[in-house]
Amino acid sequence: MSFTADERAKGKVQCNYREIESQHEELHGTSAFYKDAQGAVFHTYSAYARGLDLMVGTYNWLDIAPPAKEN
Repeated sequence: MSFTADERAKGKVQCNYREIESQHEELHGTSAFYKDAQGAVFHTYSAYARGLDLMVGTYNWLDIAPPAKEN
């Protein structure tokens, strides 16, 4: 999801159906849509933040890995 310069200048953006504080130009997320035979488009699914973990298997491994030692 992307945010305009004006949105970022306000310090708050609409993300995951709520207003959050952010200065980021983009945040990760995914959405799914369905287009029926008549051409109508339906938003069927969205996931943000940790909701994407199942799609990025690496996060599951990192969650159970021991913390790295600091030098």
